[in-house]
Amino acid sequence: SSSSAASDVYKRQVWKMPQSDRIILTDVDGVLLEWEDHFSKWMATKGFPQLENTEHEYDMSIRYGIHKDLSRELIREFNKSAWMSTQQPMPDAQTWIKLLHAEGWTFIPITSQTSDIPAQELRKRRLAELFGDTVFTNFFILETGDHKDAALAEFHGTGLWWVEDKWTNAKKGLEYGLRPLLYDHDYNQGLEDENIIRVNNWQHIHKIVDEKK
Repeated sequence: SSSSAASDVYKRQVWKMPQSDRIILTDVDGVLLEWEDHFSKWMATKGFPQLENTEHEYDMSIRYGIHKDLSRELIREFNKSAWMSTQQPMPDAQTWIKLLHAEGWTFIPITSQTSDIPAQELRKRRLAELFGDTVFTNFFILETGDHKDAALAEFHGTGLWWVEDKWTNAKKGLEYGLRPLLYDHDYNQGLEDENIIRVNNWQHIHKIVDEKK
């Protein structure tokens, strides 16, 4: 079906594991690039203001008081729009990711953005503009909202770091023998696991991987 083809889009990308073990698997939205405020501005142009005091809600249908189906459609539309070319980096991300890369770390993004190829190219270009051409390799770009199980399974048992802001994806990484770092947000509070380290920013991540390597 077309949906399964979209879900497997990353499988069509030829890649191989970099030789170095200094690899960090990372989500993109909410970890490398700021997504919430950008989406909120876009939603306002569509006539959907964000409801007050909903920052703790991960579910955008609750944040905007709309039906789940409409919420999914709007997120899909946003994630394949030209707005992908103007996302801002998360606070301090540029400084510390560039430093990590200079120290020999390579980043493999695993992101449920869109199966739309031109939009994927916008994402890659934006990441290169902000962080540099050689920081990221072997992009796994999945359909909007897709589970990351199959992509994470590619790294089963490697013990690689896995930076993510969505709790279920962090837990899934743990199941596959990765070392999850949960990027702190209002919407993932109150979720704890002794094997998942909560991090405040990329300076915090640098400190952790530097100490444990």
